[in-house]
Amino acid sequence: MKQFVFLIDLGEDKREYKIAASGMTEAVAKIKEVKNQLKQENYSKFKIQFKGVIYENAS
Repeated sequence: MKQFVFLIDLGEDKREYKIAASGMTEAVAKIKEVKNQLKQENYSKFKIQFKGVIYENAS
């Protein structure tokens, strides 16, 4: 399992989300759920940027 890191810029605040997923498709589906939650919290403008992947058990 990998952790996909996304940076969400809300204007004044920046948040980093680490999503555990087996692949990019699953990670994008999960970040879309986060996006929908942000829209419900009345964040009208925000940017989502892919930051990178953290591999577990990497030596």
